[in-house]
Amino acid sequence: MVMKNKRQKNKFFSYNFFSKNRKAWTAVIEVFVSILLIAGIMAIVVNSNAIQKPKIGEQIYKEQALTLKIIQMNDNMRLNVLSDLVSIEINNTIKNTMPDYLLCIAKICVLNSECLLDRAVDKEIYAKSILITTDGDNYSPKELKLFCWEK
Repeated sequence: MVMKNKRQKNKFFSYNFFSKNRKAWTAVIEVFVSILLIAGIMAIVVNSNAIQKPKIGEQIYKEQALTLKIIQMNDNMRLNVLSDLVSIEINNTIKNTMPDYLLCIAKICVLNSECLLDRAVDKEIYAKSILITTDGDNYSPKELKLFCWEK
């Protein structure tokens, strides 16, 4: 009786099995590595596109916040808001600070009341508001709301 080593007892793990099917195993490994490379490249491309393009809504809200802050810090424009007057100065500030691809309308509302856009727009509307409470003498809180949408 000839004693076989452990590898020779199990044909699946025998040296002969791998040598006969070496081309098949090489092809399987090549396909697996190729799939991993393609998936990795696709993941990198998708992530780089998502990082490079900030969302349009975020940009519009940042522009609106800046415009409303400028109006809020100007004493003349604050007085106009408190007296329920959307002045030429407020409209010019909005026109000069907001991007050209947007149409924007400012509306002054009484605090804690419904403040809606007066016209129908078929596009996505971005609205941001600030609270202007006093001019230093009188307390009459108003809300200035800025509605914007793409042209």
